[in-house]
Amino acid sequence: MSRFDFTKLAVIAFALLVPANSTEADPFDVKRLLEVNIEMPAADWKTMRYEHHDLFGQKTPRDPNKSRPNPYNYYKGNVTIDGKLFRDVGLRKKGLLGSVNAQRPSIKINFDKFGVEQEFENISLMTLNNNDTDASQIKQHLSYELFRKAGIPAPRCNFARVTVNGKYLGVYSNVESVRKSFLKRHFKKASGNLYEGAISDFTKSLAGSFDVKTNEKKNDRSDLNRLMQAAAVPDEKLFESLESIIDLDQFYRYWAMECLVGANDGYASNRNNFFVYNDPTSSRFHFIPWGTDGVFRIRSGRANQSGTPFSVMAEGVIAHRLYKTERGRKRYRAELLRLFDEVWIEAELTKQIDRLAPMLRPHTHLPPRLFDPAVERVREFITERRAFLAPELTGPIPLWPRPLRESSSKSTPKLFSLKSTFNTQWTKTADLTSENETSDCSINLTHGDKVIRLTELRAAAAVTSGSARYGFPVISVRGRIEGKQQDIMVNLVVEPDFFRVSDKIPIDGYTVWGFIRLGRTGATRLSRIGWAIGNLKLTAANRKEGEPVSGSFEITSSSLGQINL
Repeated sequence: MSRFDFTKLAVIAFALLVPANSTEADPFDVKRLLEVNIEMPAADWKTMRYEHHDLFGQKTPRDPNKSRPNPYNYYKGNVTIDGKLFRDVGLRKKGLLGSVNAQRPSIKINFDKFGVEQEFENISLMTLNNNDTDASQIKQHLSYELFRKAGIPAPRCNFARVTVNGKYLGVYSNVESVRKSFLKRHFKKASGNLYEGAISDFTKSLAGSFDVKTNEKKNDRSDLNRLMQAAAVPDEKLFESLESIIDLDQFYRYWAMECLVGANDGYASNRNNFFVYNDPTSSRFHFIPWGTDGVFRIRSGRANQSGTPFSVMAEGVIAHRLYKTERGRKRYRAELLRLFDEVWIEAELTKQIDRLAPMLRPHTHLPPRLFDPAVERVREFITERRAFLAPELTGPIPLWPRPLRESSSKSTPKLFSLKSTFNTQWTKTADLTSENETSDCSINLTHGDKVIRLTELRAAAAVTSGSARYGFPVISVRGRIEGKQQDIMVNLVVEPDFFRVSDKIPIDGYTVWGFIRLGRTGATRLSRIGWAIGNLKLTAANRKEGEPVSGSFEITSSSLGQINL
């Protein structure tokens, strides 16, 4: 055998030993900070930025055979990633509520949407999340890592610097899309039904809200109906019924991990931000986490009402039904304790934070005064979580005190209505606790047929200083409920493009965010208790310190029905 033949055989042998993809670049390598530059017509970019869902129609029951109307359209543009140009790709906005930001929208890139067969490092769909609710920028990456370590299918995630038409938008999370390629990596077959849940559950009122993500043309939802029926059987048949259609071992891991990371907007806590996949090899459903930018924080509001344990979330019907049984509670606790022993390794997690924070800090759109404390809050949550939950994990297993949400009340909630006029000056901060606040304000408040009298009225206008909607104009009014040591406040956060003299600017959760807050008199921060819808009118809209900001607004809400006013 010649030396050439021997060498050739050696090369062939090495090729057989080394995986074909061993030298391929990893688009989700956490050590990479991708550079994504998007170019598209300015008019299309503006139109795309302001597309949005109908926020207050999301909970309306729909025909179970119809998918959720999608307001987002694809627009054609060019994308350059780490120096490689992709022409005529599809670009659209993404997000339902919390992450929707017209100034820095989350973006989906579909590389072959318009017929050009192309991929970026073996992916045809890229999801760029703006981390609008996560000033630390690191929550999605850390939480998905934890889910995968627990044996739960979860997206891979790294980071990207995003620029659109020459304007730098900041650091985004590059999150693996939950589609066919994802399913192929985690399951033997990818031909099953995949559903996305967004304020969705396996109940009559919400089963129709699932979005079909595979086999869309068939749109056969009979498996969802079977799961809904399985979740509705009597307690004595519940486990056997659910085990026939859900991988219960995987669900318990998923459920316990949601609680452990503080997924307050996930399935178990809010019936939101999740996928379910019906694996055809077993004909059983598997849960997949999604939208975890709001994790690693102690829950508040309804989820933290008096008597509600911190170590469990049970708003979703499957979690709720299981936890209401002694067998279900014992199994849940055992899984939570196992995760603490095997997955929740504080030293490893803080080491990841120490590596990620310096990499992201120079590139985030947020100033250090917001970014650095946010990173530290994640670190504190992780290091303190074990001790925080310990009292509930060492004694008797706590009960879940609340009934299933959709059956908790048959009464029509009282309508909350507020009308206000304001005349104030633009300031550096919207400080409504100052006794020397200079403003002219009126507030007319009703709760059902009851008139609520308010005293010590104040108004302010400034730029938001927090990470959410950073740099947006905010108008605030506050008053003291007569005879009580309670204040009520309304914050209106306005999209910058709409902060101008105008009639009927919609308070819709997208153009203007309306937040209703309630708290003890004198508190610098009041608890958010609900959303508001209505209209805002601005008669003066200046953003220079000392200049006038004036107008009026009307809002309504039914979210205060449980508040004792």
